Amino acid sequence: MLKWAYHEAEELRIIEDIMSCNNHTLCRLGVYTPLPGQDSKDRWRNRHIPPDITELDVKNFLIKNPDVFEEYVIESVPIDVLQNLIQTKQDKPEKGIHLECATIPLQQRYCLDSVKDISSQLIDIVEDHAIYAELSEMVLIVARAVHASHTTVYIPTHQNHELCILRDGKLTPYGPSGLKTTVSAHVVIERKSLLVEDIQFDPRFPKEIGPVGYSVGSVICIPVILPSDDIIGVLEVTREQSKFSFAKGDLQTAHALVSWMTACLHESDMKRTLNTQSKLNDFLLETSREIFDEMNCVDTVVQKIMTFTKQLVNADRISMFLVDEEKQELYADYFDEGEKDENGQPLFNKKSQIRFHKDLGIAGYVARTGKVVNIYDAYEDDRFNQAVDKMTGYKTRSILCMPIIGKQKVVGVVQLINRLEAECFTNADENAFKLFAVYCALALHFSNLFNMVKQQQTQHKVAMEVLQYHTRTPQDEVDHFQEKPIPNEDEVPELLKFYDFCCYAYDEYLPKYVIYLLQDMFGTDSFELEKLCRFTLTVRKNYRPVTYHNWQHGFHVFHSLWCMVNDDETFSRFDKMAFTISGLCHDIDHRGYNNAFFQKLHLPLANLYSTSVMEQHHYRQTVTILQTEGTDIFSFMTADDYKEMLEQIRHNILATDLALYFANQKTLSGYIKDGTFDIETPHMRTHAKALMMTGADLCACAKPWATQQETTKNLYDEFYFQGDEEKRHGLTPIPMMDRNRFDELPKQQIGFIDFICRPLYQTLCDILPRTMPLLAGVDENRSHWAELAEQEATSVSKMRVSPSNE
Repeated sequence: MLKWAYHEAEELRIIEDIMSCNNHTLCRLGVYTPLPGQDSKDRWRNRHIPPDITELDVKNFLIKNPDVFEEYVIESVPIDVLQNLIQTKQDKPEKGIHLECATIPLQQRYCLDSVKDISSQLIDIVEDHAIYAELSEMVLIVARAVHASHTTVYIPTHQNHELCILRDGKLTPYGPSGLKTTVSAHVVIERKSLLVEDIQFDPRFPKEIGPVGYSVGSVICIPVILPSDDIIGVLEVTREQSKFSFAKGDLQTAHALVSWMTACLHESDMKRTLNTQSKLNDFLLETSREIFDEMNCVDTVVQKIMTFTKQLVNADRISMFLVDEEKQELYADYFDEGEKDENGQPLFNKKSQIRFHKDLGIAGYVARTGKVVNIYDAYEDDRFNQAVDKMTGYKTRSILCMPIIGKQKVVGVVQLINRLEAECFTNADENAFKLFAVYCALALHFSNLFNMVKQQQTQHKVAMEVLQYHTRTPQDEVDHFQEKPIPNEDEVPELLKFYDFCCYAYDEYLPKYVIYLLQDMFGTDSFELEKLCRFTLTVRKNYRPVTYHNWQHGFHVFHSLWCMVNDDETFSRFDKMAFTISGLCHDIDHRGYNNAFFQKLHLPLANLYSTSVMEQHHYRQTVTILQTEGTDIFSFMTADDYKEMLEQIRHNILATDLALYFANQKTLSGYIKDGTFDIETPHMRTHAKALMMTGADLCACAKPWATQQETTKNLYDEFYFQGDEEKRHGLTPIPMMDRNRFDELPKQQIGFIDFICRPLYQTLCDILPRTMPLLAGVDENRSHWAELAEQEATSVSKMRVSPSNE
């Protein structure tokens, strides 16, 4: 306000000085007052202008002294010259609005009584087509505030390389932007406001402000730049040569007004962005819901992305290309031909897939570089293929081509064509899509994963069919076995129902012994005989022919558990079924390696299961057999009973992981020591079942010495094979698996019995006294190993350890 008041006061001082000037002062201004004896015409003709007087000084004097100018015209200007000047002024078109002959056409909102209501409308969402009206109103307000004579609004186009004049809501081409031309062209390049006191004497603007119907004196030109860095317009206000020049105070006033108005436009743009963001959130929620609930394929996601992106930036057409990394190509299945459904939503037609290499076209450039391409005039860009427009009859003006980046690479390219209600796409459009592109990448990635999972599920289903064909026992073998599934009395060994039984000499009878022992415990009506026969033969077929963890070992564990629970009222019929089936299946598909081997070599099974690798695999194989038609021996159970049966089998099989034994044995021995153990207590019963599974799994340590020797030989053959494999991978095996230390075998067995087996069977006897024969067998075998340890190394060679499998 002080500066403005100072400016007004300065103008009044000059006027008063001129009005009260003497002859000397007027001579300084190049004007001679009529003196007595002087002729008026000679006075004008012979005037002398001092060198320090400027044309602007003369103009300002004449503005304040129109009678002097009138006297000069009447006395000195010929009529024909005056007529020509009048005709020239009438014929010259006016470029902007002349405020002296027009009132400011402000919008109706300024008639409201409440500033609050007016401000609410100012920051309300402004659509693209309303921006021009806002700019036109803005320049009029600025012009009135700084007492300008004329106004003009320019709209930059063609990536700010061209300017158009905005008049009555329409754009008229004006000329290129650049230096050494006009003020507005200069401002677009420099992106800074400009105050020109006298344009006729400023060498930067040889074309002044362009052709107008009046003589321009002073100019203020301000670019309207949003925070997004988009120039949405250039405001220009001028004063004629006959008026005072604009001062710095005028520029500050204009800046204040334009800044606040631009802030309103930005706020409006932010509200529009938030509105768009809200729509984006709704779209993302809907897409996420459909992806997770309905598991959409990529085609559905692509159509949704195209629909929302087209609406997001208000584009006329859209194309979306996915990247085929393997073939280095872009491809598209859906095409936008401008069609809409009954709800006004875009329709995309699926046609024959088009493919082209990443080296071709604008989309290819974006796919290769990951850079955004914003083309303001497609026909001026060499990368644009004009043949497509000629073929379709569609006119392409502007193009916005942006990448969809996921996992640090371009997974797709969206190409938008012709922004509606505007000449080109803006930085704000780019920023809006960049945010959306992140979600696009996630949606595409998830959909691709879904497709991969579906394909893998299909492949898995086919693989399972093949696997079942090869793992299931052929029907003719089942039929032959079913003819006589129960052994004759003379085929049943005397030791079959005792812990000391060894199955090595009865391999061909083992399936019959399984049927025999199960029917002896549960009766002949508990299991459907055909299913039980097929189940038993299938389990045998799914054990691999390794030297120790094979079908015979599975039978021994099954047999030991049968001995533990047969005729025992501690466990229910249901528990006994879970025990026996768990024991029979507990090492199905064992590969001859322990869990540590899979983990050290990072084999697939170790990636599939984080703990108890082989035990979890054995359980999964067991479930696969139990759920296969024809071997589903528990099909007679209710759903709840079946679920409980699988859970017990899972617990039992996982309990055979020796790594879990130590904590379990310590817990149980603590209960026994303090006298609190009660097998009817659920958690204590669970611990007891786990210990029974470990005792059955290690039952070979309690078998008669001859069986113990043969079993140990088979076990160490398997150990040494794993040790050889570890050496081939640069690993150092533990001593028990190093065949170069075979002479330590007796000592290793003594250590195994003392550290694991004897505490195990001692605790087991305290829980289940009928397992006493196992403890006795372990003690007896320990004495034999102690004798061997004391003998010469030649005694160890009698074990006849197999040579290396290398």
